[in-house]
Amino acid sequence: MLVLQDVSIKVEDKELLNNVNLEFGPGIHFIVGPNGAGKSTLAHAIMANPKYNTSGGIVYNDTALDDLATWERAQLGLFISFQNPTPIEGLSNFRLIKEAMDMGTTSSIMDKLNGFRGLAKELNLPEGWDKKELNVEASGGEKKKNELIQMKMLDPAVAILDEPDSGLDVDAINSLIEQLQDFNSKDKTIIIVSHYEKLLKSFEPTTVTVVANGTTSQTTDASLVDKVLSDGFKDFV
Repeated sequence: MLVLQDVSIKVEDKELLNNVNLEFGPGIHFIVGPNGAGKSTLAHAIMANPKYNTSGGIVYNDTALDDLATWERAQLGLFISFQNPTPIEGLSNFRLIKEAMDMGTTSSIMDKLNGFRGLAKELNLPEGWDKKELNVEASGGEKKKNELIQMKMLDPAVAILDEPDSGLDVDAINSLIEQLQDFNSKDKTIIIVSHYEKLLKSFEPTTVTVVANGTTSQTTDASLVDKVLSDGFKDFV
């Protein structure tokens, strides 16, 4: 269980979100809200992005995260994807996975490489994707698919996905949904920041959180998705 208790988030002296209280257990959780309301801010604050000054408490399975760096939170089982993943020259797509995982023997490395190649093929990425430099000269859709591979390979307990549908065509959206459905079957906590109707309507969420007007409102009523898709966020701002 990931719990946020009276969390406030600032950039320098500007308060972006105030008094946030949320709970995320196993299942699919949607975070929605108007553009610029702070959805991505919330996601990155959970992962200790140094850009943000966060107060209050963030607890994961009874472990306080407040003094833990991003990499320490990742080691505990938290993962985040980005709206626009950064290209890194000289680091191949598979080398990132290899460095992040303790693969042990050569046979284990080959098993993981074959798993990587299998996922890349499922997602219709170019042959030799494992050797390509991380996100270098990759399209927006390819970068998003890359992060799906990272999520599946690293197998985190909590996956925070910041607009995973951005830059994907219709076929890729369908692949995204299939991969998330498979991942969700493993009793994971999946937190999705999105405003894309097809993605939002493809799952029965455990909770829906609206970020608006500097704070958040969380409900277990999945019908809220239909309401905001039809009426927008006028009742929250």
